[in-house]
Formats: sequence, structure tokens, C-alpha cells
Amino acid sequence: MTTHTLNVNDVLNRLMFRESLHVMELSRRTGVPQSTLQRITVGAIEKPRSSSLQPIAEYFQVSIEQLKGLEPIPWLYPATPEEMGWTQVPLLSWELVTVGKIDSNETQGMLFTDAKVGKGAFALTMDDASMEPLFPQGTLLVIDREKEPTDRSYVLAQLKPYPQAIFRQLVLDGPSRYLRPISPDLNKYTMNPMAKEDKIIGVLVQARRNY
Repeated sequence: MTTHTLNVNDVLNRLMFRESLHVMELSRRTGVPQSTLQRITVGAIEKPRSSSLQPIAEYFQVSIEQLKGLEPIPWLYPATPEEMGWTQVPLLSWELVTVGKIDSNETQGMLFTDAKVGKGAFALTMDDASMEPLFPQGTLLVIDREKEPTDRSYVLAQLKPYPQAIFRQLVLDGPSRYLRPISPDLNKYTMNPMAKEDKIIGVLVQARRNY
């Protein structure tokens, strides 16, 4: 559980910010003198009187203990990514995605994703134009090793002759598997058939871009 150690001025400022209230307006609505509210909001009064706090607490529909910061106000504090159901996955380089066990010191950082992913999921940054315009360079790709690939899904694959993985669209035709770049500039290469020894590392579950 997250522990909040806020003072009354912190809590009051958050409450006022949440409702876009200024000291003058809060004074009008609660009857607490504007000068008193001003001193509370800047922390000039360490222990405000209950007679001042009670109408403020009643207005915001919280207890005096919550207003003092002694008890949390669940709806006031933003939830952590974990509490929101987000998962943290390592951001890997293209050279590392084909490695089985990865040391945390080898990653390029961690990334939170709200996608449902299995164990061993990871992210990497699209580093070429082979999948433009849908996945331009710089796109963050979240890959799930446990997700079952289907026809037309986007996958990260490793072809036996090449040490580095490639990101392509998977096309299934009966028992045959093909990898297709979607960039118009690569139309001449059409689809590449996958050999039996070629493997799919994982399936795309989320793509994110920064603007």
C-alpha cells in the first residue's frame, strides 16, 4: 500500500486544484476567512483549528483526518501504474531480443504498458522503414513471447541465416508461413517464405509513438 505523508496545506491545495478553486471562492463557499485559508495553503499555520478545518472538510466531503493528511483520500491521489493494472517490461536492443535470459543491466530501461502480456514480454524501438507507414522509425513495439501468432498478425521473427530479428506481418497459407514488409518501397520483395528452422520470437500486442 502506498503511504502518503502530506500536510494539510498539501491536501488542501490538491483539493482546490481538482475543483479549480481559488482562495477567495473557497472562502465564500465555506465561510472560512480568506486570510486564514491563505495561511493554510502556504503552510503558515502548522496546526489549523478544527473550527477552520470542519467547514472545509464538509465542503470537500472528507474527514478532518483526511484533510490533515493523516488518512488517505483514495480518489485524490493518482494510482500507481501497477495499481492501474499496467505491466513493466524491459526495453531491449535488437541485438538482445534473440537472447534467452537477459541481465537487467543490459536493458535500455523499462517501459509501462497497459496491454495484457505474458512473462518474458519486452519492448523495442522500430529502427528501420520496412514497416512504414504503419510503424515508422521510432515506434515502440511491445512484443509478447507467449501470444499465439495468427494470420495477418505482426510478429518478431528470427531467420536462421541472420543473427538479428526482423519485424514483419505474418501471412499464413495452410502449413506455409510468409513474412511480409508493408512499406510501399519494398513491394518488389513481396513475401518471404519461412523455413521450418525459422522461428517466431513473439507477437506484437501494442505499438506506441511519441509526437
